Amino acid sequence: MKKLSLITLMFISALFYNANAQDATLNEKLTEVKDKVDGLTERMATAESDLSKLTKIKVSGYIQAQYQSFENPSLQPDNYFSLRRVRVKFTYEAADGVKFVVCPDFGAGTYTLKDAYVVLNDHWTKSFSLWVGKFNRPNYEVEYSSSQREVAERSAVIRTLYPGERAIGAKLEYNPVNVPLHVQLALLNGSDGITINNASGTNMNSTENKDFDNYKDIMVRAYYNLSLGNFGGLDFGAHGYFGSFKSNALKTLSSDYSTIKDVKLGDAVKRNWVGGEFQLFADVLGGLSVKGEYIAGKNASIGYAPIAASGTTAAVPGVANFQNNFSGYYLYFIKNLGKKNQFALRYDYYDPNTDISGKDVTVKKYTSVDATTLKNRVSGKSDLATSTISLALHHYFDDNLRITLNYDIVKNEKVGSEGLLTESYTNPDGTKGTLDYGKVINQNLLTLRIQAKF
Repeated sequence: MKKLSLITLMFISALFYNANAQDATLNEKLTEVKDKVDGLTERMATAESDLSKLTKIKVSGYIQAQYQSFENPSLQPDNYFSLRRVRVKFTYEAADGVKFVVCPDFGAGTYTLKDAYVVLNDHWTKSFSLWVGKFNRPNYEVEYSSSQREVAERSAVIRTLYPGERAIGAKLEYNPVNVPLHVQLALLNGSDGITINNASGTNMNSTENKDFDNYKDIMVRAYYNLSLGNFGGLDFGAHGYFGSFKSNALKTLSSDYSTIKDVKLGDAVKRNWVGGEFQLFADVLGGLSVKGEYIAGKNASIGYAPIAASGTTAAVPGVANFQNNFSGYYLYFIKNLGKKNQFALRYDYYDPNTDISGKDVTVKKYTSVDATTLKNRVSGKSDLATSTISLALHHYFDDNLRITLNYDIVKNEKVGSEGLLTESYTNPDGTKGTLDYGKVINQNLLTLRIQAKF
């Protein structure tokens, strides 16, 4: 009996021992599983945080590959394939109302930074935004994306006034809620993309990320969106540019080639102009639009002071600054042809010197009283007006792929007589040719372009 009781006790003890051992093993396994779950949860939280950051980044861009044929005999080669634009745009929404934008361009065969700016939107009125960095100048055709524009290139007046389209500075935009008014005010370096040569021909304005002088330029643009009901809409507005260059010369010549005034080194040489714009969008005949802009004012280029070989004698006469009154305009007519095709016609005109006509070119001149200190200046090719008729036909395969056939008919203003203003050039076979601005020179251009967006 005692033996049976002992065996029973030992059996019960063994059961309790096994049960406790199993509980310990189970607890260890549960702890191990929990650790793994906690680790997986931590990794998922980290991945979710990283993914949340990635969702704030938007990548877009486009490629424009093209073939061009030039009818101007002085251009060699006169036909070739090229990449006009290859752009990738990175937009990062850092926080609500804060946006960073960087857009490089690889189209010219070298890297160019087209855009790099920060946008801060106010959280109170929701009407103001502040832009700081490098961005488009406030102008309609400048801000109208190259991927959407209906002709191959911007008009001559815009390309002349705003080379490269962008500038470095700060811009304040006002877009009131429930009011279709848009106001832009920008403070810019102003000399972006402009060549300013010294006496040796070296560009003194070669550093894009640094201003050429202490002067800052002001741009302002305002436009209003007017609804025309079922017919469509009309946008109209104006913009102005108010800036200066630092004088490196001791004289400033006006574009009439007779008015010249004394200035000091470092004085402000004014560059001011204003323009008016409109864009009419009509929901008729499948959709059409008419839009245009006129700009006029005073532009300027910078000369240089005499360079003395010794303390008294000037070996290189100076070149006066030049202020030219100009005017220019463009007018678009765009018509949709069904859902996949579009036709565009643009006429643009640019007169870099409204003070003289073609018959005055090479006739109007400035003769220096002292040729050892200031060079003479004769009116020339840079004073001639240019008109361009651009015809474009687009076919949209889808929202991301477009093929364009564009033909530019370019006409120059003629001088008073043939042989008065000529340029020589070399043909591919080595023979010499001559461009005579007493006649209309064939400068027409055919462009076949395919554009892919993403």
